[in-house]
Amino acid sequence: MKTATRIATLGPAGTFSELAALEYAQQLPNYTLQYYPALGRVLKALPDEADIAVVPIENIVEGMVSPVIDTFVKRPLEIIDELSIPVRFSLVANHDMPTKIYAQFVAQGQCSECLSRYNVPIMNTASNSESLQLLEQSREPAAAVVPEHCLGEHSFVHVEHDITDYAHNETRFVAVRMPGLQESLRQPQVTYKTSLLIIDDTDHPGLLVEHLQVFAAYRVNLTSLVSRPTGQKFGQYHFYIECEGHRDDSAIRAALTLIQLRNKVMVLGSYPDAGAA
Repeated sequence: MKTATRIATLGPAGTFSELAALEYAQQLPNYTLQYYPALGRVLKALPDEADIAVVPIENIVEGMVSPVIDTFVKRPLEIIDELSIPVRFSLVANHDMPTKIYAQFVAQGQCSECLSRYNVPIMNTASNSESLQLLEQSREPAAAVVPEHCLGEHSFVHVEHDITDYAHNETRFVAVRMPGLQESLRQPQVTYKTSLLIIDDTDHPGLLVEHLQVFAAYRVNLTSLVSRPTGQKFGQYHFYIECEGHRDDSAIRAALTLIQLRNKVMVLGSYPDAGAA
């Protein structure tokens, strides 16, 4: 029997991270799922405690997930896949007139319009699972914001479905591993995306403009561009970039060759584009 692939993700059970990890695991013959309390801890599980980590990298409302990008700068990791998970929340209550609402802080931010209509205190929790647990334990009129996929067989006096501020709220997740473990074979007829970091080790005026002009000259389409502080001094930034295409494409190779003349470039991986039609 083939050894199970150890997958690390953000816990506890019931998170959107778990949902993404389970979707990724469908392509594996055998796996185990391990939960960790923070994103940094998920990524630190590689490689001793886990073979693959599935972590969020961007939400359509909140933007890029900074702790994940910053980890890429600090230690070598390879992105091997991405998944897009719809983010849908419900408000559930044990009474028609709740006097408080339990909500994890990210869920609160993404459901602010609905919550403002209730005009009751918001009790922040560490996780969506905790919000649901506290509601079930409450003897007072209360409500909770929980992911739609966690409703299951639960029974509530009041349920308001799909309460996110944006109708098409989604989070992109990436599957990462330690680099060099095995070669990722390029699949034919698959649309790829490439992630890379430009490390600010030779800061100078016009640095970013120069690199953007190189990508434009070789007609490489950038889909994400995020600056992250180096932590050394104000005004110095690393740049996380995602672009259409595979790292072996001639245009991307040529662009990176020129950029590497001025700055260090870390290619984090080329992987199937989850958003491709």
